[in-house]
Amino acid sequence: MKCRAGLGRLSFLSACRCPTTIHRSPDLMATMTTVILSRNRAGESQHLWLEEKIIAELKARDNLKVVVLPHLYDLKGDGPGMDLLRSVHADFLLLCWLYPRSAYWVLSANGIWGLLGRTESLPEGDVAQPVESSPRTIWCLDLRTQGDSEAVLREVDRLTSIVRNRSLSIDTDCSNDQLYYVRETTVPRWYPVVDYHRCTACGECLNFCLFGVYGLDDQEQVVVEQPDACRFGCPACSRICPRGAIVFPQHDDPAVAGDPTASAFRPTLDLSQLFQMGHFKTAAESERHDDVAESKETERLHQDSRETLDDLVDRVDGLEM
Repeated sequence: MKCRAGLGRLSFLSACRCPTTIHRSPDLMATMTTVILSRNRAGESQHLWLEEKIIAELKARDNLKVVVLPHLYDLKGDGPGMDLLRSVHADFLLLCWLYPRSAYWVLSANGIWGLLGRTESLPEGDVAQPVESSPRTIWCLDLRTQGDSEAVLREVDRLTSIVRNRSLSIDTDCSNDQLYYVRETTVPRWYPVVDYHRCTACGECLNFCLFGVYGLDDQEQVVVEQPDACRFGCPACSRICPRGAIVFPQHDDPAVAGDPTASAFRPTLDLSQLFQMGHFKTAAESERHDDVAESKETERLHQDSRETLDDLVDRVDGLEM
């Protein structure tokens, strides 16, 4: 099953934090394991300290190729960050500030497929099957759950031994930089990604969303067709989904953000679940109503501002100079 979520049209405007800039393609050498570190978007000092400590330790390991990206969720679909990730045709490790499940579906939405590997951040029951035929495994480690850099490095070393044992190569152009920083301007984004291992194409999200975010592909599969149309902070479609298949990776509610232990899988709807689903529907409708009301109020304020400005211009024009 393919994931075609149309995220290539996303627009990104703000700057990422990069200590150095390299203006050529990175070397993802066949003899080295690729480790991707995706920075936290918040930029808090303790997070930066942890990232820099991990980067320094990883760089000291001569069997690793380390790539540092801005926040995975904020990357442009056709930008240098996603282009680089698509160029890795072998196993890789992704260290990021997201649940592994949501990170995996962000990657899949951008054409980066594979098997979601088992890590300390991922319960056994949520290890995914490949979206497409691919021998490649992607291991995602949630940095939010790691207390210190030593824990992260122990897990990286464990996973690196697995990657080496698989003996997969990387097919891409190379340079000789062991540590590579991707420069890409980003802003905090808000859009859904679909977990296609749970989605049954029931169409609830398509029918419920008022903003034209969802569409159907030629196989009648629901896709995120217009991600930019999604209203920032609105997770209503996630709550209405009977399978818990819609993920907003940056939402405060773990069930919406992709926590597999909180995102209850509801394979069928029986009488005992009707009350619970009614609660989800009520919450979703309330969130949608609030968002529509906020959009209308924002437009009204903008209109009032335009009218006030027009009136001021007319008064200035009427003054005798």
